[in-house]
Amino acid sequence: MDAALKTALCAVAMLLLNAAGASAQRGEYDPCGAVGDVTIVAVSNASCQDVAGPAAAIAGAPPDQATTLLRAAGWTPLRSAASDGAAAFDLVAVRGRSALRIRRRGLAPDLDGWMAGRELIFARQKLVAGGRAPRGAVVCTSAFLVTLRGHPGGLSAAHCGGVRRDRTTHRRNAALRRPPQAGIVLGRVQRNLARTRPLDALILPVPSGASRPSASVVSRGVSRPPWFVIGTARALGGRRVCYTGRTSGVDRCGVILSGSARAINRRASRISGTRVTCTSITAREGDSGGPVYTAPSAGGTVRAIGITTLVVGLFQTMCFTPIEPVLDALNARLVTAGAR
Repeated sequence: MDAALKTALCAVAMLLLNAAGASAQRGEYDPCGAVGDVTIVAVSNASCQDVAGPAAAIAGAPPDQATTLLRAAGWTPLRSAASDGAAAFDLVAVRGRSALRIRRRGLAPDLDGWMAGRELIFARQKLVAGGRAPRGAVVCTSAFLVTLRGHPGGLSAAHCGGVRRDRTTHRRNAALRRPPQAGIVLGRVQRNLARTRPLDALILPVPSGASRPSASVVSRGVSRPPWFVIGTARALGGRRVCYTGRTSGVDRCGVILSGSARAINRRASRISGTRVTCTSITAREGDSGGPVYTAPSAGGTVRAIGITTLVVGLFQTMCFTPIEPVLDALNARLVTAGAR
């Protein structure tokens, strides 16, 4: 090991050690320190000592080795994004229910995959990775990760794909969107429950491979740690819930309307033609398909409750399709985040 690298490793270790006692607010990162061209090191549900080794290794290696070094240390890189005028990049990785964020100089690696709360595009025409969205395409939001007959899949709202009179899916091609491009092509809708049942849900193929990870988390961008999905919960009146949508943003929270709001639920069900539950939260076009989840715990975990379905009335009330009947109809299992 040369003297410059040894000095960098020692500096990183000291900065992380000094910051180890920091305590972030719920849903925020704990700052750990910076050295060299690694200008941000931050963690959630982990100590700064836990990431001292990976951070030091990344500081002493070329930028294109960052994801490889994280994987070697047991972390799963989830997403990267250019920052500082594209002269640097942010990278988010998870291990169990812990999250790590770094920023360093260099070109952002091509790293992106399925997470709840991401922007989707649905189209009749064939989608091309890196190409613009075709005319007539609609934009929605991704929901939870599931397994169907042993294969992973991602949930969203059935009306994003649409159903023709002959009960086939209208916009059957989908991609994770990277505006203004179509982004990462997912393929065709695998199952559309609205074809045969009053449930506004469909399932899509998800990407695979080291640079196309799929994770049971609700994405909150790169500046805040993701929420970890650990199970399901029932849509009970009065329960506090949140949702994330590509238009309205992350963590839009309120309560499920109680029994006194049955008329609203009935009206919303008639409008959508599906079985829905309404909330006190507002939503907008493009939020459809997004994850509805319990209020986050102090440990950054949530439970899946439903899929954003529609907006009702003057006050733009958000109504959702409960998750449990969707899983039953698909004979699917929700993927949950590990506790490591």
